[in-house]
Amino acid sequence: MKRNTPLITLLTGAALGVALLIASMQATPSANKSIGYSASATTSPTTASSAPAAATAAASTPATTPSSPANASSSAAATASAPAAAAPPAKADYAGKVQGGGASVAISIHGSQAIAYICNDGVVEGWLKGTVTHGPLVLTGKNQARITVAYGSGQVSGNAVAHGTHYNFAVHTVHRPSGLYTVTALVRGAKIKAGWIVLPDGTQVGSVETNADSTAPSAMTAPMLDVATMTAVFEGVTLHAVQVSGSTGSGF
Repeated sequence: MKRNTPLITLLTGAALGVALLIASMQATPSANKSIGYSASATTSPTTASSAPAAATAAASTPATTPSSPANASSSAAATASAPAAAAPPAKADYAGKVQGGGASVAISIHGSQAIAYICNDGVVEGWLKGTVTHGPLVLTGKNQARITVAYGSGQVSGNAVAHGTHYNFAVHTVHRPSGLYTVTALVRGAKIKAGWIVLPDGTQVGSVETNADSTAPSAMTAPMLDVATMTAVFEGVTLHAVQVSGSTGSGF
């Protein structure tokens, strides 16, 4: 019996080793499964958190869509509220100082015809003519003179160019004796053309073109016009003026 004791001990140890090996092999898959579950648990919240973000982005996109009809509605309302351009009068006379007071302008309309005069009481002056339409009134004259007019209620406004000088204006309707006066005459063998603008306060400005037939006439300050008699004396010659009147058609 004593001889078998080492053998029994050896076999017992071997059996124990085999049992430990089997136990170790069974434990390994469990660990792997545990690791796999942990990875799955880690990634799952990330996917879940990205879903609300995508939903938020998707929800924010339609929020801008309603603004398009609102903008279109605002634009349409602004267009509808814009005032229509005033129609031209059949007969009217306007006169007044330009902005800044550097000159005066007079405009008379009679039917389809329009006559204008701009003057600074000296060398800057110009006679202009134009045809009345339902759009802006444009009048032109010598020395590249030009006036563009927009109609308003009891007034006209626009801009003018005379002898290279630019003016802006807004002038109201006037009635006699205010308004525009003119005369063409021969003085010492030369054709002259004089013009006066009489303002509502009684002041007047005027110039005389000393070579009226020229394509680029030169001018000088006109003598005072006696509105009551409609006369003025220039270089010893009495001039008899006429009023340019849209109301009566005189001077057209």
